[in-house]
Amino acid sequence: MKHKIKLLNMFRLNPDKFLPVADHAWKVFPEEDPGTEWYDDTEVNLGWDAGLLEPDRPYFMECWATCGITMLTYFVSTRGIEDASTEDLVRMLTDAHLFRLLDPENPRTSVMKFEDDTGNEFYSINVTAGIEDDLYVEGGACYPFGPLNEYNERKMKGEKPDDGKRKDE
Repeated sequence: MKHKIKLLNMFRLNPDKFLPVADHAWKVFPEEDPGTEWYDDTEVNLGWDAGLLEPDRPYFMECWATCGITMLTYFVSTRGIEDASTEDLVRMLTDAHLFRLLDPENPRTSVMKFEDDTGNEFYSINVTAGIEDDLYVEGGACYPFGPLNEYNERKMKGEKPDDGKRKDE
């Protein structure tokens, strides 16, 4: 997982080499134990992932759940693909082997555009991973938010965050 944090740091430090990434650099995700009472209306953050779809196009993914529905939300810059269709974007994710649709004829996906605080436009590509015991996608990585939260908290405090290197390196 530290290699993923190192990858995010590389995206952040090299904006001339990578398209913008909506990686919530200054956000700390709540890590609450949902217990048994969360099911009806609480949104639970389950995990994250990040990587490259193309040599210069990073993505950031949040896995979350509410009301028995588990979602994968991928954030991708619209730059250069402003007119991509939902099908094009989902194909881009599946071609990158981020997940596999179990029923490609009924992908249970939606896409919307949004602008971040710095004026960069992104796609929010939402994929329903499952509802209750029914699974709609297979595969994909999902890392716990703890280490990413620690990294972001240290950075927000002005401390040198752990960049993913081992102490003995």
